[in-house]
Amino acid sequence: MAMKSAHDAPILVQPAMGLALEGDTPAEAFNVMACLTEIEVLVKNSWEPKIRLDLQASSDMPVVTWCRKGLQSAIMNLLLNARDAMPDGGVISIVAAAHYQGRVATGIEFRVTDNGLGMTRNTLLHAIDPFFTTKATGLGGLGLPMVTCFAQEAGGRLHIESEPGVGTIVTLWLPLPESKAEGQPGPLRFRHASSLD
Repeated sequence: MAMKSAHDAPILVQPAMGLALEGDTPAEAFNVMACLTEIEVLVKNSWEPKIRLDLQASSDMPVVTWCRKGLQSAIMNLLLNARDAMPDGGVISIVAAAHYQGRVATGIEFRVTDNGLGMTRNTLLHAIDPFFTTKATGLGGLGLPMVTCFAQEAGGRLHIESEPGVGTIVTLWLPLPESKAEGQPGPLRFRHASSLD
């Protein structure tokens, strides 16, 4: 299985974002579950039935103080990539869980998994390069760079695993403000995970 980490990728995409990153959106406190549920409702109401979204999140998710629009845009970009990788339909799963060190939450991991076409090793090597795309038409090539940019600005990181014919797993890890300086997650705990179908 091919893997790629975007943690150390240079931020080269900001000048090319145009309206996508227009203005500075301030951070705000919000509930992660509510944020993801909004995305779920949007997807289920607007995408074709052949694409099924499975959303799971731990019920003890802490309130976070991030850019809400930035997070939703990042997750939507990952979902759009997953959808495009499944021309015949399939299941996209989003799993969100908090990292804990003892009883203190240090960050949250968002894992988006699809069972689509997957990527070759060469494609994966360039997946986060600005304007790189395997699409025959359209601009393309900004989704993953935008997610990478968001992750880096938040002090987090992006990790991609993919295998042709099997699918892709994209993991976005974001620290909570108190742990941003450390930059390392604690053990991952899934507590009381429940489907939001």
